Amino acid sequence: MIKTIIKAMYSAFISIVLISIILAGWTGYAFIFQSSKSSELINLINDIYASQKSVIINVIDLSKILIKDTSERKSDENEELLAEDELLKDLKEESQLDVSSVLEDNGDNPLGIVIQPSLPEVSDITLPEISKEPLDDEKSEVSMNEMKIGMDMS
Repeated sequence: MIKTIIKAMYSAFISIVLISIILAGWTGYAFIFQSSKSSELINLINDIYASQKSVIINVIDLSKILIKDTSERKSDENEELLAEDELLKDLKEESQLDVSSVLEDNGDNPLGIVIQPSLPEVSDITLPEISKEPLDDEKSEVSMNEMKIGMDMS
């Protein structure tokens, strides 16, 4: 398929080149040998070049418009992506809010007062168990008198 398209384009290019060469030769012959037609040929050639100039200018203008449109479209897409990213960040931040405050504020609260959960009850707090073992080790006990004697000697 692609080979046939390339062959067709090649044939069209060769045909245009051959027709241009034939027309250029014929115009040169008519210009040199038929002086009565030379003024008409000069006017026609000037019109052709003016048309070519306008075609080139129009192609350049068309290219500028298309490039500008493409760049605007890409910038719009980038702005939309940035807006979506910011929206997603905002949604993540909002979802991380305290769930209890969201549950308690059901819209019936015109002042927006939110009741925070209270501290746990005293009965809920577990106290350490009282051990029956003595707090001091009897073997390492030193009497106050022995300590005083040791201080006096030094």
